[in-house]
Amino acid sequence: MPPTTTTVPPTTTSTGVAGNWAVQPLIVAEMGALGWWNGVSWVDAQEAGALPVSGGESYQIARVGTNGEVVTGGPEVVQCEPFLNNLGVDLDQPDLLGEWPGPAGVAISAPWELQPHLVEPFTDDGTYSQFAKDLLANRGLNVESPIVKQAYRFDLEGDGINEVLVVAEGLTNGYFTTNGDYSIVFLRKVIEGEVATAVIADTVITDENTQYFVGYSLGAIADLNNDGKMEIVLSQADFEGFGIAMWEYVNNDLGPVLIFQTGCGA
Repeated sequence: MPPTTTTVPPTTTSTGVAGNWAVQPLIVAEMGALGWWNGVSWVDAQEAGALPVSGGESYQIARVGTNGEVVTGGPEVVQCEPFLNNLGVDLDQPDLLGEWPGPAGVAISAPWELQPHLVEPFTDDGTYSQFAKDLLANRGLNVESPIVKQAYRFDLEGDGINEVLVVAEGLTNGYFTTNGDYSIVFLRKVIEGEVATAVIADTVITDENTQYFVGYSLGAIADLNNDGKMEIVLSQADFEGFGIAMWEYVNNDLGPVLIFQTGCGA
């Protein structure tokens, strides 16, 4: 049985990891704040127009390979000037979030355990490369053996059934658009006894004149609102930019839903 969803009250809590936590569990990235959970719904930081911090709050890092480290954040500042002027917070150890082109994660001013369930990387034996091959072919690109850049298995909802997230990517000339390049992120999940595939993000270049290239990385898998289910954080990079997107698996009908997104670039 999946865990019972619990609502997080919008008040400071003294349980969990020691620190000076924000009243609202603010989620920040290197290029701006994403938002927070107010106990009822997600609040977009840029739409809110002000951040629920004064400076000196503690943040836990949510990033593959660096999960759970505690850093300190400053007061509200404007980041990504003069392109987007995002509201954000400077951390005293910003390198822990990761640097371009990623993978990059987020930090959250909250004390609870960020990974309450299994999260582990694994090496693909060719199975997921084949899945990527089929997905790319459906998008008009034939690649004999797609390169699996990242592969993680995790128990998204704590129900004892593991999901798999894969990032497959092939670049010819860095982040310059080149015909045949690809970056695709897909989730494999058991739904009513059958395995379903959801493509969360993709760039597939079949004509160099159609679009610029965006490459994706899995930045984090973490519970960012303390409901017992984990969210998915992707970082994305292009020739002149860097971004972060947070996805929530809402239910088996809606699947992964984009909740927050921020970035910086020319």
